[in-house]
Amino acid sequence: MRYEQTKENEIRIYTTDEFDPKDILDCGQVFRYRNEGDCHTIISKDKICLLQKSDSCVIMKTESAEYFTEYFDLGRDYAEIKAELSGYEGLSDALRYGKGIRILRQDPFETIISFIVSANNNIPRIKGILERMCRYLGEEKDGYHAFPTAERMAEADVEFYRSIGAGYRAEYLKETAEKLVGYDYGKIRNADTDTARKILTGFKGVGNKVADCIMLFAFGKTDLFPMDTWSKKIYRELGFPEEKSPVKMAEKLVKTFGNNAGYAQQYLYYYYRSK
Repeated sequence: MRYEQTKENEIRIYTTDEFDPKDILDCGQVFRYRNEGDCHTIISKDKICLLQKSDSCVIMKTESAEYFTEYFDLGRDYAEIKAELSGYEGLSDALRYGKGIRILRQDPFETIISFIVSANNNIPRIKGILERMCRYLGEEKDGYHAFPTAERMAEADVEFYRSIGAGYRAEYLKETAEKLVGYDYGKIRNADTDTARKILTGFKGVGNKVADCIMLFAFGKTDLFPMDTWSKKIYRELGFPEEKSPVKMAEKLVKTFGNNAGYAQQYLYYYYRSK
């Protein structure tokens, strides 16, 4: 993908068929963002980024250019990924529809907490809970609040998390934040996918689906296929043999798509949800 840093706080992305802000932000992988026409605001950790799309490029404005270059995985060739996936029957429409998707490389702590909140929840409610949590626990910045640290979240009590609408997830947030104070995320990053899943499901509120989302969106592990209601519909739409177990479904999908399974899931999820 062709891009360049034109100013200290500006990056221009010229390959817009590999980078579309709306596709990236609306495909279910991140929650702290706002879309206002062709302008998009993303907050990650204590950093903020503005994206504006034109006919010829996407302009990224941020004081944290190095951080967001990594965050958007700008060095990865998505044309090659899509070319590899185009050989599979049933993916062509999804690849065209979501051609601008990129899988983000998000902060591990923020991703774990965000996807605990996401379980059995809808996106507007998830965003609301996270924004209230950041407003009360996150450091106040210039016009926004940072995502709170593990230490700050561990200090809050369960009643606080209930008060912001977390419901039964309140205990999960409190307990997991306590466990993640000073945590070495290299244990997950350097593990194989099965081992990493076992580590993550050891945190309260993290089941297989949430663990797979965390591995995909924070640790860059793509040999997985997070299974939810949409994924089960996709499994059937693609004509796979009848199977009731989500684990078995995921195994068959990963066997089919290999190391590109996580990418395939995002293109398919985004496309089928739009239908």
